[in-house]
Amino acid sequence: MQQKQQVTLKRALGFWQSFGVAVGLVVAGTTMVSLNFNFGAIGPGFIIPAAIAGVVSILVATSYAELAAAIPGAGMIADYTKAAMGKGMSIFGVLTGYIVLISTAGACECYVGGQCAEYLIGINYKLFALICLVLFLIINLIGVESLGKSQIVLTFGMIAVLIVLGVGGLLGIGTVAEAHSVPFAPYGMGPIWTGLGAGIWLYIGIEYICPMAEEVINPQKNVPRAMIAGVITIFVADMLFGEAMLRYVPDLNMLVESDVPQLVAAESMYGTVGVVLVSIATVFAGGSSADSHMAGVPRMLYGLARDGLLPKIFAWLHPRFRTPWVAIFASFALMMIPFIVGVDITKLMDFVNMACTAWLISYLMIQVDVIILRKKYPNLHRPFKSPAYPIPQIISIIMIIYAIWGMGTEIMLKTLPFEIAFILYAVIWVKFKMKEPFFSTVPLEEMAKEINIKFDDDVQAIEE
Repeated sequence: MQQKQQVTLKRALGFWQSFGVAVGLVVAGTTMVSLNFNFGAIGPGFIIPAAIAGVVSILVATSYAELAAAIPGAGMIADYTKAAMGKGMSIFGVLTGYIVLISTAGACECYVGGQCAEYLIGINYKLFALICLVLFLIINLIGVESLGKSQIVLTFGMIAVLIVLGVGGLLGIGTVAEAHSVPFAPYGMGPIWTGLGAGIWLYIGIEYICPMAEEVINPQKNVPRAMIAGVITIFVADMLFGEAMLRYVPDLNMLVESDVPQLVAAESMYGTVGVVLVSIATVFAGGSSADSHMAGVPRMLYGLARDGLLPKIFAWLHPRFRTPWVAIFASFALMMIPFIVGVDITKLMDFVNMACTAWLISYLMIQVDVIILRKKYPNLHRPFKSPAYPIPQIISIIMIIYAIWGMGTEIMLKTLPFEIAFILYAVIWVKFKMKEPFFSTVPLEEMAKEINIKFDDDVQAIEE
């Protein structure tokens, strides 16, 4: 079957740019809070669930890489799932993976950055967070490439700060206090074995390079390499900082009880200098992550609405700037939640765990997508294949379920209303609005009219 040649996006992102995009969202303000909170709640033994989570994240990344190389569209999970499990599950996958995220942890990014700004310059943290959100709203409405290349610089800067402070702390270079020993598992092994979900939060979002696969040079190599290198880099930087700072914090409860535990850690090691460095890094990381959410989620909503899977209002474009302004305002409203409910360290960690649980459900769906599409479309051209299929997918499914269980019943119950609402919406919309079966799939041949999807027989014909 000969396909008409399509206009494609310019391939301009090499490995390092892809690496920066992949890591840029992951290195966030909430990640810094979660890292230090969990080191305080678990102790040095947090390195075990963090390492296991890193391996699971790499396995998940290979599934994303396979799907992104074969179905390289901005719709990501929506596109993969439409072909594998149907329109209803496609709606559910996007909503559960990203609406819960932007309503909880994503909504707290500016909040965390504001708390660090208050430490630095004395500005009220709520005012600072609100100013940032309004600024990001304006930037995304007018369609400016807000943080682009600078986000890559900020990402490398954040990683560098963690590594330098971590290595310096472990070697005792320039520290303001004497190091002391901390038991590997001060609270027993229980928190270590149930800490997988907390570990996975350190890497969640590494797949954000996948919607840009059509703009990546040699994506079958650079996309998986960028994600795998990103996971390894984050693990090394986070563990160096975490294991070092525990030697200087007088009491682990200080990390658990503080709204800004990363600043407690930095001050314990390097005093004012440490606080300033980590505060600046957290402000920029939180800001860039929040801006990424406000840029990415509206476009996912726009894509669903354009395909008739959400109300058409979310597909409205601004007549001048050509941006999905309704979806952007909706995302802005969701990110205002911390101003309504108020946030302390307990609520913030609940938000992080709820976002992680919902996002893990979307990760679970990706593994199922790979398995279904392998069987349903054996002749789909896959420039990259997940190695040792289906072992990575089976292991990922088991570990993801275990991680969700480890979050605890309370978090699962708090997340459940979101899941029920999303599945009910998907059922009502597909069965009653579209009048189609919930699991009605969209053939890849049909999707190939808009996305550069190829089949092996087409590729062979072109080569011949």
